[in-house]
Amino acid sequence: MKYSNKSFPEALKEIMEKKDAVHRKLAAKTNFCFTYFCVLKKRKKHPPMETIKSIAEGLEIPPEYFLEYRIDKLTKLLKDNPSITDDVFNYAQDLVKKDTRIF
Repeated sequence: MKYSNKSFPEALKEIMEKKDAVHRKLAAKTNFCFTYFCVLKKRKKHPPMETIKSIAEGLEIPPEYFLEYRIDKLTKLLKDNPSITDDVFNYAQDLVKKDTRIF
């Protein structure tokens, strides 16, 4: 499965459509109220990482599908390993210069 580079609300809407998932079934799998998914799809900010993990599990996809999750993991990796920050930054800049798709 290809990862999404869309915001969480857009990615959630898209993956639910692809998987033909309905709010009520996903709510039952995640223990969230079904109306919460409507709120998430209209929201500007992404939900907490634990919520993203639960939703991904309910959709039977890796949480990395969601861009915000990957960014959070990368941020934590860099904070835990500050010595690699320059290398990662330079690598990312090189990818952008080469117009290489990261995801």
